[in-house]
Amino acid sequence: KRARMIPEPKANSSPLVWVIAVPSPLHRLFEYLPPDGEAFNPACGARVRISFSGRDVIGVFLESRLSRLPNPSTLKRVTSVIDVAASLLLHEQSALLQWLSDYYLIPPGEAYLLGLSNTERKGNLQWEPPLDHVVLREGGDPLATIPKRARRQRDAIALIGNNSVSIADLSEQGISTSVIRSLLSLSLVEKVPSPPISRHAKRASPDLTEEQKRVSIELISKLNHFRAHLLEGITGSGKTEVYLECIKAVIANNQQVLVIVPEIGLTPQTKARFEDALGCEVPLIHSGITESDRGRSWALARSGLAPVILGTRSAVFCSFRSLGLIVVDEEHDPSLKQQDHPRYSARDVAIKRAQLCNCPIILGSATPSLESIANCDAGKYQHHILSERPQGTSLPSISLVDTRGLALASGLSDQAITEITRALSRDEQALLFINRRGFAHSLQCEDCGWVAGCHQCDSSLSVHRNPPHLSCHHCQTKRSTPRQCEECQSIRLSGRGVGTEQLELLMHRLFSDMPVFRIDSDSIKNVDALTSTLDSISAAGSAVLLGTQMLSKGHNFPKVTCVVVVDADNLLFSPDFRAEERLLQLLVQVAGRAGRATLPGKVLIQTRCPDHPLIQEVANNAYSEQARRLLARREELSLPPKGAMGVIRCDASAETNAIDFLDSLKKQLPSTSHARLLGPMPTLMTRRAGMYRYQIIIHGPTRREVHVVMKKAIEMGSQQKLARKVSWFVEIDPTETL
Repeated sequence: KRARMIPEPKANSSPLVWVIAVPSPLHRLFEYLPPDGEAFNPACGARVRISFSGRDVIGVFLESRLSRLPNPSTLKRVTSVIDVAASLLLHEQSALLQWLSDYYLIPPGEAYLLGLSNTERKGNLQWEPPLDHVVLREGGDPLATIPKRARRQRDAIALIGNNSVSIADLSEQGISTSVIRSLLSLSLVEKVPSPPISRHAKRASPDLTEEQKRVSIELISKLNHFRAHLLEGITGSGKTEVYLECIKAVIANNQQVLVIVPEIGLTPQTKARFEDALGCEVPLIHSGITESDRGRSWALARSGLAPVILGTRSAVFCSFRSLGLIVVDEEHDPSLKQQDHPRYSARDVAIKRAQLCNCPIILGSATPSLESIANCDAGKYQHHILSERPQGTSLPSISLVDTRGLALASGLSDQAITEITRALSRDEQALLFINRRGFAHSLQCEDCGWVAGCHQCDSSLSVHRNPPHLSCHHCQTKRSTPRQCEECQSIRLSGRGVGTEQLELLMHRLFSDMPVFRIDSDSIKNVDALTSTLDSISAAGSAVLLGTQMLSKGHNFPKVTCVVVVDADNLLFSPDFRAEERLLQLLVQVAGRAGRATLPGKVLIQTRCPDHPLIQEVANNAYSEQARRLLARREELSLPPKGAMGVIRCDASAETNAIDFLDSLKKQLPSTSHARLLGPMPTLMTRRAGMYRYQIIIHGPTRREVHVVMKKAIEMGSQQKLARKVSWFVEIDPTETL
């Protein structure tokens, strides 16, 4: 990774050029001439400053070679080399990012920059810790050189002793900055960075169950080489304790660990738990912290000073000096898939990274994805199971509530209200899950049936009460609530459907003396707000918790004994072939919030389809049985993971442009006996944010077959006349095909 001398080009040969990965939407590398007077090649992965399309941009140097152009002297020169001594991208990172570009068909310049922190992508130097501590210089007795009358200097020396002491702490104890400056001028002390990893008091490890011990021993025995492990544990079975046992073993071997969670909301609770158990700081990497803090975490990982890094999707690209284990918690969660550019699955990238680093990876979930189950069945992953909760507590009982014909109070049945009341009377907590925020799903005229719709999307506007307005949950358009119907001018307007705001009002009315905590994206704006709310829930006695999917993912609420799923039918009849899997996972995860401590739990699932096979499965069978039935159905239809899929999506302000672009592209794509091209067809919501969305779905038996078609689509699509009038992309392994 160090710089190397450029060999002299042979006589009459083309000059040596530098191959640069430039951040642009073009799927190619670019040749540049070296800077004037440059006698060394930078290391592979070094950042360089270049001019591209009239802009000053940061690119990544990959190699030098003889130019393939007939007249290379016309090439632009690299402006300057930023990383002169060594590259910030480590070898296995470069290999990972090249694979990312090849597999997910991401332009190489955009892929390579993912291996740098946000500030490093802008050309800034690697984060350096501030010099805010002082230590005594080695050698001699400092007190011997300080006059006895310089009392404050002698006090400062005594306070510092053999430690690294914060200048701020010295100031609080009466040591002024002028005293510190005097000691620095005498060369008695020197400034140093704060200790990069603060130590915490370890909490005593809980006693592991026999099952946890067995699984931990199995995993620890295989920490010295690459292997993918699926840790399937029922909700509340203590998967985190198994993670921690493995992490401790890796740290003891002077290696590092990357832990990935699907959402920012899970980081505060996980960070606190890991720091208490490991006795060290666990730096974070996610979009909810400042660029400076992310740069610090990145630098600590790259230097090896951080034993553990915790983060969301983007953390999978973080630099590590010695990566010894990767953990992906809630591996089934769709949030691990990046839905906008660049599109990739953090779980699958993590598996590839573990392979390149020759380290194990643990994928944990109570509801594993069908892909992971299929890989276990095929022998590609090793399967570990936790089938019991600690303390001998059992899974909650699940009951179905048929809401057909019932008079519901803001979506709740009398049976649900009774169970909530009983839980609160026992000084316990109740959790209400409804996957819809706002007050009501739509606003409708009672006289003519008009529904307030979004002018930018094929969607109705949701009703919000605090503050009063209508909102589109797809394009975020907001407008004031109308006082009369736009069609017939009637004033008889009413909300349809129930959202979290409406449930919150009902809970305040029924249980006025109880705290009610609403957790959705309207009430929780950032990580600090979520942390504060979770702390309040933990400190409260009896209380009502209500919210959307933010409540269902990995949170531990020991006092919750009653869970009510207000409307279980949202995903039941979706045309997406993954809808049943997601609904099954969601219901099992939500139900698992109940009875996690020593108290028994009860779950009510309100549904208008109590006889539907999937709803019956949730109530009566274990998740693994249900998942394998879904897997068998996928195999019959050759759908992922028993087949492969890709999508070519086109968005355009003019509907005909989207259709014509895809239609023309499809005619030029190779037809094979294996890969089928379906479309062009509209997406389920054809118009969104003012754009018409159409797609071609590519379905084949293997990813290789699908990949061939998609690579050809990139090549041919850029040559289409309509390419500049539309926005289009390709995606392998899409999680959303509608």
